[in-house]
Amino acid sequence: MKSKDIILLKKILVYCNQAEEASKMFDNDYETFVENSVFTNSCCMCVLQIGELCKLISEELREENTTIPWRQWCGIRDIFAHQYSNLDYQSTWDTIQVDLPELKQEIMNILSDVE
Repeated sequence: MKSKDIILLKKILVYCNQAEEASKMFDNDYETFVENSVFTNSCCMCVLQIGELCKLISEELREENTTIPWRQWCGIRDIFAHQYSNLDYQSTWDTIQVDLPELKQEIMNILSDVE
């Protein structure tokens, strides 16, 4: 695996952890997520950054790790960046609560194979 990919994967983990930390800080509560812009913005910025980093992952790594929906993560970045004021809270919440932990686990699995 390219060292650049390792660096990118570790950065993705940092953002996964930050979103998780924000969720814990606000008691992992959907209503608070909808009502509190600090909670919403912190989590959404993490998702946006993860999508941006996914765009930089090598094609080789993407092909070797097809369980991660790389293309969807790149696409969600574009939605968060360009249509932020129109985000669907429930879909965003689901991404943060379901998809991010799955991504985090997949990234940890990949990194455990190289370390």
